[in-house]
Amino acid sequence: MGKLARSTVLILVVAACGGSTTESTSTTASSVTTAEAAAATTTVRPAPTTSVAPDATITTAAPVVSSGAKFAITMVSLGVLGQVVVQNVGDEPGSLAGHWLCQRPSYYEFPDVELQPGESAAVSVGGDIFVAPPDAISIEGVAAIGPFDPGSGEVGLYLGNAFSNSDAILSYVEWGSSGHGRSEVAVGAGIWPEGGFVPSTADTGAILATVIPSTDPSHWTSGG
Repeated sequence: MGKLARSTVLILVVAACGGSTTESTSTTASSVTTAEAAAATTTVRPAPTTSVAPDATITTAAPVVSSGAKFAITMVSLGVLGQVVVQNVGDEPGSLAGHWLCQRPSYYEFPDVELQPGESAAVSVGGDIFVAPPDAISIEGVAAIGPFDPGSGEVGLYLGNAFSNSDAILSYVEWGSSGHGRSEVAVGAGIWPEGGFVPSTADTGAILATVIPSTDPSHWTSGG
């Protein structure tokens, strides 16, 4: 009976030791497997690089530059039809507020009229008849800088009222003869040639720009 008990105890001890060994081995294997997986997951690979051959040409797109709203005189009606037409020749909408017309020594400030690119506005300068072109906005009131003598005259468009400043004048035309009150200002701004004028007679009803913006008498035509 004593031998049987000792044998049973021995078997239990061996079994216990065997079980413990198996569990330890399993745990160790599991730990190694987890570590390898982690290493595989966290492996950092260098980012791919792009190389440019020494003789390659790299082209950078030029930035888009907007010129904004710009205004120019495009038509002048003379005598009893007296009016001035101004067009937005820029690529953005803009207001005529702050712009002035000048036939020295008379001046006129435009109201707040917004023009889309390519759009025009017409204002009477005191003639007996005012009929704006069909595609132009008609400005109320009269720009008291006329009437315009068909035989000789001028008109300039300014941003601001510094009328003797060449930096302020935007557009200019004179007809019949040269050397009017603001022609030197326009010449100084590089928007009109010295001594230049659009030919006209006492019967000329209007002068019309054929090149816009116009900077030379050849950019204008006159008509009845």
